[in-house]
Amino acid sequence: MRKVVFYLVASLLVLSGLTLQGKGYAASDSHNEWKNEIKKLEQDKGTTFSKEDLEKIESQVKDKLSSDPNKVKTLTDYWENEPNDTLDRANLLNLDDTVYGTFEWDDVDVYQIEVKNPIELVVSGASQRGIDLGFLLVDGNGNGLTPDAYEIYDGVQVQLYVIPEGTYYIVALDLNGGGSDSMYALSAMNMEYIDRISGDDRYETAIEIARAGWPNGADNVVLATGSTFPDALAGAPLAFQMDAPILLTPKAKLDKRVRNLMKEFGVKKVTILGGPNAVSSAVENELKKDMKLTVNRIQGENRYETAAAIAETLLPNRTAVVVDGGNFPDALSMAPYAAMYGHPIFLTDSNELSKATKDAMANYTKTYVIGGPNAISEKVKKQLPSPTRIQGNDRYETSIAVTKKLKLPTYGVFVATGEGFADALTGSVLAAKFGAPTILTKKNQLPESTYKFFKEEQTTDYIILGGTSAVGPGVEDDILSLD
Repeated sequence: MRKVVFYLVASLLVLSGLTLQGKGYAASDSHNEWKNEIKKLEQDKGTTFSKEDLEKIESQVKDKLSSDPNKVKTLTDYWENEPNDTLDRANLLNLDDTVYGTFEWDDVDVYQIEVKNPIELVVSGASQRGIDLGFLLVDGNGNGLTPDAYEIYDGVQVQLYVIPEGTYYIVALDLNGGGSDSMYALSAMNMEYIDRISGDDRYETAIEIARAGWPNGADNVVLATGSTFPDALAGAPLAFQMDAPILLTPKAKLDKRVRNLMKEFGVKKVTILGGPNAVSSAVENELKKDMKLTVNRIQGENRYETAAAIAETLLPNRTAVVVDGGNFPDALSMAPYAAMYGHPIFLTDSNELSKATKDAMANYTKTYVIGGPNAISEKVKKQLPSPTRIQGNDRYETSIAVTKKLKLPTYGVFVATGEGFADALTGSVLAAKFGAPTILTKKNQLPESTYKFFKEEQTTDYIILGGTSAVGPGVEDDILSLD
């Protein structure tokens, strides 16, 4: 019913002669788009909406809206609710939605916007004939702000403001004085930017991530196998401490592209994660003998010991991270934060605390346990010092839970597939350099919880890690549809 109301309200505006650009409808084709939507709805319901039907629904909706002046939202459209002529009586306008209104004589209409993150805010407005629409953004103290950019396109006024988080107001008036039956529309939305760092495969994607994060090269790199995840899971804090990108290679032979990047970067030292079963001795010898590089290998008898050995190379820290050593998503969600704050990442079995991790816990007073009881059981958790569990219903919600619990900034995020480890792993150090979280996604669409999270947090900047075979175009489409 809510969807029906939305399209019927839109059609009423078209029938009344209003031509607007809002929510992505171009002024030149909005009439046809809305008309087609109504036609589809009529076909679905097996009926035809008469003008009287539309007017009746409009009346019902307006009555409902007027019953609560602070909750005038239907779906993505609003009618103004008078009186709204002062800041303390402003109508609440959610970002990305549109409000419709009229002006009485000498009327001023005020709309309140809550901005949770620093954003580039676009405020747009248009009106029917009879109104000379004027509007301006003001801050919480009522001070008018100067737009950073201003345009008029096809009758639509567009203002761009670069603003920090806070409470803002749109103040609108008819420069002719008002008093007509004509309508106006206002919309406010955040500008979204999507970038993608990718290569033809995981090895090249890691190279492109390195170029993005270390444009002037790097003395050190961390090298891990691109075939399996365990040895590299704990590597992000070490790489961040060394200011080194994480590169990947096949087990048996150094990838030629990785070799070329090391030369391009002027690399002097390579730290290999894992034993010869992960990165072979042949690769190590090529680095040492052919390329004349200093090589340090960090390894243990198993993945748990390797993680513990990596932890020993980090600067002293009293907080540790413990993740399931049998799977990768939870570690990837936590890796940027752990890297930023130097928290070592330890691995354990789900139902039995690994010996290497248990022995190391004597050095820590606090632990973050990432993932639910299926990942790390309560039995294991109880053996850890002052444990705090961070979890979601699945790997995607866990990445959100990590971001929320640890209060990571959300205006800019890295997005990576939750179905593979490589891109999020090599991107974790870059995310840490930006102080940003890594949010996991399905291949071809944002999970519903992630879509809602981005919407609520007013996220504006997205860096996708990996090519379209990892994070498909459907994810970009979902991000763009947030407006």
